[in-house]
Amino acid sequence: MPGSGSLSTRQGCNDDNLRAGSGVLKRMGMTGENLSSRNEPLRVAFEQHYIRMLGLAVLLTHSRENAEDLVHDTFVSAAVRIGELNDGEVGPYLRRSLVNHWKKSLRRKAVERRFQAAIPHGRQGEGDDLDDRDLLWRAIRSLPGQQRACVVLRYFEDLSERDTAEVLGCSIGTVKSHTSRAISRLRKEVHDDD
Repeated sequence: MPGSGSLSTRQGCNDDNLRAGSGVLKRMGMTGENLSSRNEPLRVAFEQHYIRMLGLAVLLTHSRENAEDLVHDTFVSAAVRIGELNDGEVGPYLRRSLVNHWKKSLRRKAVERRFQAAIPHGRQGEGDDLDDRDLLWRAIRSLPGQQRACVVLRYFEDLSERDTAEVLGCSIGTVKSHTSRAISRLRKEVHDDD
């Protein structure tokens, strides 16, 4: 592919990355006697696409460490389906999966920022992050079961309203209602604690 070598070189994707990638394979239990024919398509996909996926992830995240985590998460989630794909489908599937994982991480960060914005400025400061998280999780645990399930599935698992409704066996309107009530209650509890 034109220019693919220059992208890899610019992003530092070289033999060191492959060695680092083989460490990921080891952590995933995909070497030596643990490697079964069931894992072979994933191993092959990893060897063929790791460097390119890492280069894309570095461009998206602007961080080598975050990029490696993103690529690792992509291959772990792809492990279930990768053997079902044709050779020409693997690269696009991995790329789409990597971008989806990246978007999911951006949404989680946005939720965290919204929560931080809801906390009065007097509470924010160095070392307060753990206190804020503890406060939030205590408030979430105090929610009624359906509301708590909606909040956890929507914001922690990052499911859509439709997927949340499917998991809970209820309508989308019920998910919206429970989520809205839960968010209102959480805001009230977070502000009342101050």
